[in-house]
Amino acid sequence: MKKTKRLGLIYDPLHISTALVCKGGSLTQVHNAEEDEYVPDREITPLELTPEVFINDPNGVLENGQVELSGIMWYAIPKDVADQLGNLSYLSDEISRYLITGATEGFAVAEDGTLTVSRNVEYLDPIVLVFTASYLDIRSGNVIRLQASSTLTTTSVAVAAVLSLDKPSSFLFNPMADTGLRTIKAALLLGGKAPDTDNCGTRFWWYKVVNGSESLVDPNNDLFYESGQNTESLVIDPRYVDGSLHLRCKAEYAVGDDSLPSSPTASCLTAETTVVRRYPDYTMDHIVHGGVEVPAGATVVKNECVVTVGRTVLASASEWFSVKWTIKRAVTGAEEITLGYGDSIMIDASEFEDGADVGLEIEEREPLRALAVNGVALSINGKVITL
Repeated sequence: MKKTKRLGLIYDPLHISTALVCKGGSLTQVHNAEEDEYVPDREITPLELTPEVFINDPNGVLENGQVELSGIMWYAIPKDVADQLGNLSYLSDEISRYLITGATEGFAVAEDGTLTVSRNVEYLDPIVLVFTASYLDIRSGNVIRLQASSTLTTTSVAVAAVLSLDKPSSFLFNPMADTGLRTIKAALLLGGKAPDTDNCGTRFWWYKVVNGSESLVDPNNDLFYESGQNTESLVIDPRYVDGSLHLRCKAEYAVGDDSLPSSPTASCLTAETTVVRRYPDYTMDHIVHGGVEVPAGATVVKNECVVTVGRTVLASASEWFSVKWTIKRAVTGAEEITLGYGDSIMIDASEFEDGADVGLEIEEREPLRALAVNGVALSINGKVITL
């Protein structure tokens, strides 16, 4: 009698971060009804959106970081149509007519997936830009469908009102070199000038955008938050940013006796920026002191990890990386075992009597996060404990 059962590995789901990074232009426009002008005018300053997808493999099979995508598609869907779709499933036949192709006027898609919009959007006809793509999880062979969206809106005013941030559409946080908090300041201008506070009131809201969905920055739960919600200046701690953090500021103004709304309206001013956490380019070297040919009289062999960033050798690689040492003896049936962690390791020379392969592996340190037990964040006096 023979019984056969197929066995297979099951992997934990990948942690995926998808962002539409604005490389130029703006998602929002202001239409000056008196002059019939758009600010900015996309025919002069096109909008450029680049999709960036980062993965983190909890099983350590795949390299963490930005990944290549396939099957990239963009759609330009009227907002009233997008609102009716509900679950934002952009694969059905009835919306295929909104697919952006080479013949779609005012839109162009580059080989790297960057969308360029050179079309101005009318005040009453906002457009939802939808990005879709596929990523092959080579661990399981499954294809993961990804999507993100941004909305093009226009505010119509007689005197153009503009909201801007003192940060570019995206900026890098290098955890190896950058320290301290970051302040993102919004500026609301009417006709190119700061409004008179005696005659004009302003109000601001800060949002985070995840996979196209926005939510108010929460002072109690968003670890990156330091201060500034409902003010013109948001202070964040980028050490808690995992991959990228897309921030959106919304603002309203009221002139004279008009009252400010308690929450942003559909015609509010918006400005956005994305904080991208990224290590600089670096190289790793495995140094064997005395060389790989170990003399017979040697007692120990020192192995050292050396990481170079640009032209600078790090004083301690383990300050910024998890440094792991392994060994696999050159005998039949030997398995790779972990020797230890740290910048260097001393290995007994007897380990090399029959030859052995010493492995060095480094991984970038993860961003700060909450210390949790069974999924519940720990805190002291209302302050979340982080590590």
